[in-house]
Amino acid sequence: MKRGLGVAVGFAVGLIVGPGHAAPLQGGQAVAPRRAFMLRLSAFDQGTVRRALDLARAKLVSPGCAQIYADFGLPGGGTAQDALAGLGIVPEEFLETLVFTDGSGEPVCRMGRAMLTTRPGTSMIFVCPGFARFQIRNPGLSASLVIHESLHSLGLGEDPPSSSEITRRVERRCGKLTKRRV
Repeated sequence: MKRGLGVAVGFAVGLIVGPGHAAPLQGGQAVAPRRAFMLRLSAFDQGTVRRALDLARAKLVSPGCAQIYADFGLPGGGTAQDALAGLGIVPEEFLETLVFTDGSGEPVCRMGRAMLTTRPGTSMIFVCPGFARFQIRNPGLSASLVIHESLHSLGLGEDPPSSSEITRRVERRCGKLTKRRV
């Protein structure tokens, strides 16, 4: 790589990553950190999803929270933690591989029974119309719901365990965030 181009790439990575943050290396080259995709969401909804993701990531770095991925067995055997190990990433990184999209057409969203929903084994998370208001009122619980849906993305089904049991266990392992910890 020519020196001028290397400086330009380094500068661009610095802009993407931000000052004071190290860019991850891949094959000796700096790469921009991965960010979750947001499709067909308003800017406001994207902002509330991003806040929930950031809070979920903060929860996952606290002691014991990431252990939630070892708590549930997957239908094909193993745990969500085993699935993450197979991907070679940690839970906080996995959250950034998810795709968030408008869920207003999803049956559970239309019935008002969910804030987020997905199908086990898929990375598409449907954001229900009430999520933005919910996230503003209940930021810690919205983060727990992101973690809950990430478990489904790795293959965890429901019934058993019930949706409420999954969320209860996430809350028990990960606790509630205080403003100081965020």
